[in-house]
Amino acid sequence: MNRYCIWFVTPDDPATRRAEVVLESTIHNHQMLEDIEARVARDCGLSTILITHWQRFEAPPATRAPESTD
Repeated sequence: MNRYCIWFVTPDDPATRRAEVVLESTIHNHQMLEDIEARVARDCGLSTILITHWQRFEAPPATRAPESTD
């Protein structure tokens, strides 16, 4: 799963809002952005939104187990 932070505006309010989305794939085309816009609008109870920016959350670095001192 890939986590994204998206920033968006609505037609009636130019203030930028932020949402987090989880996708099974990566954002790789315009159709995918339109699908995300529809999903976020529905989830937020809005008629429509326009994504202005997005950024993928990178996986945190793997944690190393402490080395044994035996």
